[in-house]
Amino acid sequence: MAIMYLEGLNLTGIPAIVLLPAIGLFVHYSTHSFMTILGITILGSMLGNITYYVVVRYIGPKIYNYFYNKFKGIRKSLEKAQKISKQHGSKVCLIGRIIPGVRTVVSLLAGTFEIQARDFIVYSFIGVSIWNLLFILVGYLVGTAL
Repeated sequence: MAIMYLEGLNLTGIPAIVLLPAIGLFVHYSTHSFMTILGITILGSMLGNITYYVVVRYIGPKIYNYFYNKFKGIRKSLEKAQKISKQHGSKVCLIGRIIPGVRTVVSLLAGTFEIQARDFIVYSFIGVSIWNLLFILVGYLVGTAL
């Protein structure tokens, strides 16, 4: 769970797309339940994502305003990101969680643009569950094929 917590904070240096299949391979060769390990990885990921969201919810708007006022050339991009997040925040949390690369900035965007905590948690949970299930299953099936 700790490694997935750190991954949810973007602090491992190892992406989930590498970690989760390795966990799936481990599950295949261990006596641990697939569903138990899946649940633990989802819990770790969500705790990391929520921690990141809470921290960014506090400092994100200040950083946004700093960049908005300091770098006039990026105002249009920042405004567009804010508009998309305000209009489609829950969709961004869900879909963003299952797109490699994008998933690492979902908590950052959600916190900065003050997406409702309930929406962030519910839709991130669904997206994280899909992502973790898919990639743990890949590792598990690789173990079956070996």
